[in-house]
Amino acid sequence: MSDDTSDDANCSQSTSSRSGKPISLRTLRRATRWETFALLVVLLILAFAFA
Repeated sequence: MSDDTSDDANCSQSTSSRSGKPISLRTLRRATRWETFALLVVLLILAFAFA
């Protein structure tokens, strides 16, 4: 039981430290690029599947 509480405490600490940092514009651009690329790949797969 003590293991579960220590894991929960570690998770909450890591999320709070990550949310404290502002997201840079460079990171947002990189994420947008990957999302666009992934969307295009999914659309191409669907196009070949239904063709």
